[in-house]
Amino acid sequence: MESEVAGWLSVVFRFVHVLASIMWIGNSILFTWMELNLIPVREGQERSDKGLLGSLDMLHGGGVFHLQKRIMDPGAIPATLHWFKWQSYTTWISGMLLLMSVFYIHGGAPLLDSTKSSLTGMGAIGLSVGGILVWWLLYDSIWRSPMKKEAPLAAFLCFVLLMGLAVMYNQCFNGRAVYLQVGVMVGSSMTANVFFHIIKNQRRFMAALVAGQPHDLELGKQAKMRSMHNHYMTFPVLFIMLSAHFPQLISADWLVPILGVIVVALMLVKYLMNVRSVFKGWLVMVFVVVLLACGMIKGLLVLPSTTSDVGLTEAQIGGKVFVSQGCAVCHQVGSAQLGPDLAKIFNSTVTLNNGATVLADEAYLRESIDRPQAKIVQGYGTTMPPVSLSSLQRDQLIAYLKTR
Repeated sequence: MESEVAGWLSVVFRFVHVLASIMWIGNSILFTWMELNLIPVREGQERSDKGLLGSLDMLHGGGVFHLQKRIMDPGAIPATLHWFKWQSYTTWISGMLLLMSVFYIHGGAPLLDSTKSSLTGMGAIGLSVGGILVWWLLYDSIWRSPMKKEAPLAAFLCFVLLMGLAVMYNQCFNGRAVYLQVGVMVGSSMTANVFFHIIKNQRRFMAALVAGQPHDLELGKQAKMRSMHNHYMTFPVLFIMLSAHFPQLISADWLVPILGVIVVALMLVKYLMNVRSVFKGWLVMVFVVVLLACGMIKGLLVLPSTTSDVGLTEAQIGGKVFVSQGCAVCHQVGSAQLGPDLAKIFNSTVTLNNGATVLADEAYLRESIDRPQAKIVQGYGTTMPPVSLSSLQRDQLIAYLKTR
């Protein structure tokens, strides 16, 4: 178990991360909705109010909010102007602290799958950090290049690159870490969009206004483009960050194609929600997309494995059972840990909740698998469900636990 201080810090970091991300995503959804529902100026109205781009009336809290989007006049800069950035920064900072406390602080071992690679923990950390930087540089380069004028092509290329990186990480990371790494990369690029493009461009045209120069619409367009990128990435990132709750997906043999289906489907759902005012069949299409995605995922779940057990030791096959049954989700060392650490568990002395101690021999391991509520390790609750394993799988899993 972690120290009490580390445990409390984990609670604080997680709460801040969830709270900040809700605020950030809420802002993204609300502002995009306002953009899409903005009523353009009527013919002739632009002559009476040259700075007006559109308006919108919203009923909330017993009153009507009248919203206007306009080009600012250098001589009429509002005294109070609200900026939206700290929700994004706080989400990223707290998320990185969690990444370090859950995966990095334990030497990188929680990232790895020993049945896939012999990569060291420090190597895994380096690969993880490198991926965050490489993804941002590639993504940003694409959207700075002339290719940005061909948005569908640029988006497709980014998707291919992201899935390529996921395939690479799947060669050495466990399924949970693969999904989380992709989520961290995308989430980091979203915050980088805010810092390097959205806020930076807004500062530039605000500085120009203060200097008495006209509002530069091109800077605003570039900021809006990155904001829309963030908007369409919100649903996939949310799902990926919750993926530890879906062991049947993160432990699947075809976990990367499943991830691809999820990303595309959730972005399509967000698009359909955005066009609902002009496309009457949007809700039907949402259900169609979801059903098709579920069907594709189900098909991928039942596809034969791409890897064979031929040549593997009993312990190595047991390691695959450990992952496929979702054991790593709860027994992952770190602030997300729900079950006892199983590293070097075999033949160690285990203290139970009643204060008694037992030897974790083969009989204890077998009993803990067959009757998980029989002996509860001190500091943990009765959270482990019964596991449905064949006799052979149980033997393989025990052989794996002996080698951890």
